[in-house]
Amino acid sequence: MEFETATQSSVPTKRSIPAYGFIATSVLASAVGVVAAEFIDRIGLAVAGSVAGRNPLLYHNRVEFTAPGSDLALAGGLVATLLAGAFFLMLYPASRRYDGSRLTVLWVVLHCFRKGFTELAGIALSETSNGAVAYAALDVPVGLELVLAVAGVVGLLSVALASAAAFLAFARRQSHISTPQKRFSYTVKLALIPGVAGPLLAVPSFIPDGTGFVPTLPTVGLFTIATVLAALGTRSVQVYDRGEKQGFSWVPLAWLLGMVLVSQLALRRGVFIPPDLNAPLAQPW
Repeated sequence: MEFETATQSSVPTKRSIPAYGFIATSVLASAVGVVAAEFIDRIGLAVAGSVAGRNPLLYHNRVEFTAPGSDLALAGGLVATLLAGAFFLMLYPASRRYDGSRLTVLWVVLHCFRKGFTELAGIALSETSNGAVAYAALDVPVGLELVLAVAGVVGLLSVALASAAAFLAFARRQSHISTPQKRFSYTVKLALIPGVAGPLLAVPSFIPDGTGFVPTLPTVGLFTIATVLAALGTRSVQVYDRGEKQGFSWVPLAWLLGMVLVSQLALRRGVFIPPDLNAPLAQPW
């Protein structure tokens, strides 16, 4: 998410920035990021539970441990989302096109880091969170939970602030982001609105809410507000006029529908991890 540049072109921009279709694409991409982060969190819990012998049962909206064992397995989701965020962040610079696919990867990165760092920050704020319960199973000096919580808050702020430059780099002309007011307007449209609408759009895929995602919706809004505020002072992004069209993209919609179908059809009745080939579903059709 460092300096972002684009190839120069003399093709004029006819539409206001960003185009309504591209805003809709960003909304869908944000929803993809939320669903992906929650799914990765559950996969991490299930894998850690399997390693710890907890016999995990993976559902579309939760993970149930059906055998006793170490509570350290509850840290699996936190670790998985942070690792996934780092992985997708490494993939992000591979594409130089500022299209729907790149925007979707950006939102996946942001929501994975948001999920992981929020859970890390919650170690000192909520005794019932997965991170806090896993931490309680460790024999560590008193006060370390505050250090981890501060690290989570710093991580959240760092990602939110750094993402301002990434969103501004989608501008098609330097003049579109040349002043603080224009940068504010641009990131409100491409980051804040999708950052609020995308998570709301993703909520039905978790109904009933076994993930605990709905209560965290206010923090998602704060996350994107920090991005917009950071854009006011972000002057390092250099964008040269480019002519590729930035309209509606079907890519995030296809990803979203695919993940929701897998989640609802394959996981709603529960799958043991590792899967039992003789009885793949805990609750047969």
